[in-house]
Amino acid sequence: MATSILSDEKLKKQFEEDLRTAAAAVKRPNILLLGNTGVGKSSLINTIFGRKLAEVSHLKPQTRGFHVYSTPEVPVNIIDSEGYELENEARFKTTLDEYIAENFANLEKQIHICWYCISISSGRVLPFDIENIKHLQSKKIPTAVVFTQCDNDDPEGSTAKSLSDVIYRNFGNSIPCFQTSNDPEVNKELDIDKLIEWSANNISDENLRLGFVAAQKISLKEKDDAASTRVNWYTAGAAGVGASPIPCSDAVLLTGLQVKMAADIYNIYGLDNAISTVLRNVIQGKVVSMLGKMIVGNILKWIPGLGTAAGAAINAAVAGAITFAMGKALAALCHQAVIDSWEGKDNMLGDLFTEENLDTLFSQYYKK
Repeated sequence: MATSILSDEKLKKQFEEDLRTAAAAVKRPNILLLGNTGVGKSSLINTIFGRKLAEVSHLKPQTRGFHVYSTPEVPVNIIDSEGYELENEARFKTTLDEYIAENFANLEKQIHICWYCISISSGRVLPFDIENIKHLQSKKIPTAVVFTQCDNDDPEGSTAKSLSDVIYRNFGNSIPCFQTSNDPEVNKELDIDKLIEWSANNISDENLRLGFVAAQKISLKEKDDAASTRVNWYTAGAAGVGASPIPCSDAVLLTGLQVKMAADIYNIYGLDNAISTVLRNVIQGKVVSMLGKMIVGNILKWIPGLGTAAGAAINAAVAGAITFAMGKALAALCHQAVIDSWEGKDNMLGDLFTEENLDTLFSQYYKK
């Protein structure tokens, strides 16, 4: 009966196609990264995206004064300004205006958010910083001030608080400030998670936001929230499928929808960017195998007469519950896979994606 719904080969082919489709739908947000030379911009990017983008990038020449760094493995573009230009307000404003004018009509080339970096080590916010931020505001670019190298501050964060007060006096709550460090342990006590949350919330286009969420390697919460939203969307779609009066069509449509959901979740967690090609292929093969047995097994369990004259259409509530549990279970496995990858435990990932683990999680979420 399993092969009458979707064979393993068809499942594998569909999963791979859906992965490509999901990846293609994700757009690259453009992050304008500003700050003088030596403030730690490259270190900030390396910390957030786990890559030294300036070193591995496919550099794209742009308007004088700006460089765009990108790489296929990380779905974001970093627009970097030559640091010394910031000290010349007129030159910076002219260069920024030229860049905006050239790319205004193209959503994928516009500046979506700006991180304005100021080093704690400098101990001051300069007048040209204030003027530059005002100009960014006038251009309607969502901007956050990122205080870098905060491990050089005192334990009370006195310098960061003092600099934040300067920003607040000039901009009120319209320009948020975030404290960051290159040290992962220090970052746990700072604002890098909040910077990721602010950034995701201020990228207005959903596909651009998904690109950022998948690329960043700081906040699992952002990935979890995005996956949860997609699971709910697919659950609603599954309930619609369950309202159909045609049993066999129900099964085929439901299976296809759940495979697409799995590819979407896999893509949101950015597993393709987090692990080696060999391990990626192993995990994808296991996911396909698990999906085939799990999806078909649950459909047959709830519709014993499927494909016969006596077979009943899938109940909408059951179709939704199966899809919800499947999505949440797979998201939980991907969540743990990201943790293991970030902690350098890639060798454990092969043992994570097992039918037993998926079945246990599925049962837990199905009862909910």
